[in-house]
Amino acid sequence: MTRNVVALGRLSCVRWDAIEDFTRTLSEFCKVHVTPDHVLTADLGAGGIELRWAGNEAAVRLEAALEPGLQNLRDTLAHMLDTVREGLSANLRWEAGGDLAGRLPPNFRLGRVRSARRIAPRFIRLRIEAEDLAYLNQTGLHLRLLQPRDPENPVWPRLLANGRTGWPGGAHLHMPVYTIRAIDPGAGWLDVDVFLHGNGPTCAWAQEVRPGAPVGLTGPGGGWLPQGRHLCLGGDETALPVIARILEQAAPDSRGLALIEIEDAQDIQPIAAPAGVELVWLVRNRRDPGLRDTLTRSAARAYAADPQAEILFGGEKADALAIRAVLREAFGRLPATVSTSAYWSRTA
Repeated sequence: MTRNVVALGRLSCVRWDAIEDFTRTLSEFCKVHVTPDHVLTADLGAGGIELRWAGNEAAVRLEAALEPGLQNLRDTLAHMLDTVREGLSANLRWEAGGDLAGRLPPNFRLGRVRSARRIAPRFIRLRIEAEDLAYLNQTGLHLRLLQPRDPENPVWPRLLANGRTGWPGGAHLHMPVYTIRAIDPGAGWLDVDVFLHGNGPTCAWAQEVRPGAPVGLTGPGGGWLPQGRHLCLGGDETALPVIARILEQAAPDSRGLALIEIEDAQDIQPIAAPAGVELVWLVRNRRDPGLRDTLTRSAARAYAADPQAEILFGGEKADALAIRAVLREAFGRLPATVSTSAYWSRTA
């Protein structure tokens, strides 16, 4: 993908050991290269990051194909810096950042709910209309679904003086991450499937929302569609939409295995998987084999047979960590083609 928009900035008051910690964190998600003269470069797929460190400050350069992608990189970098050292992103300043303050972020779109329909006992599909959605159909499979607490007077995110997105907070906006299940930018719509797991805000909202209700969209985020032909996918209900989208957009000659764990067989949904990918539904209430152990064994076999196999898991946090640990121990490192995502936690 051609990258033709650039953001330049400076990170002040930062020691090299903090950059090293940042490098280790970033390397969990992408390939990172560090030169002896303290230049860090990374390709996140959606764009590139370059840090040139000298004298306790770093010159920062971001590149992306479009302005929305550039904003995603700004916010991602700030978040990861704060993960390494709390408050570190406060020392990050972008050229022309002050000129952007108060504007809607370039990766924000105002949408309206067109329809909400139940596609399975515990799943509701929302169709959302919005303009200029093409950027959400590249580099990332997920978005934030911004639900205003007061639909008549919504408060949306705005850019801060340092170029980072300023979020209104929970009193004004609920903003969970969801998978884009399907999207047609030309027709101006996208679909989001909501798993009705309990009494959470989005579960209640999805069951009550009416056509025309406002909803904000920001993104995209997360990984993109696997590029390999050998797939080993697994997840519970929270990962069902992303697994379904990957399978339906996979190359016809793809092969492998997809495991989806659900509570009840009534939630099984039609998925147009390639003929060479075996789709297995693991149903808890009929005591099918557990997802974690089944996927771990299958992933180990897939990687041993083909080191380019694309391995993906989405689900509970402890399961994601356990799968990562087992694969790292089995192969001495976590293969670059492995992606494990924690969508929820039993302890939360």
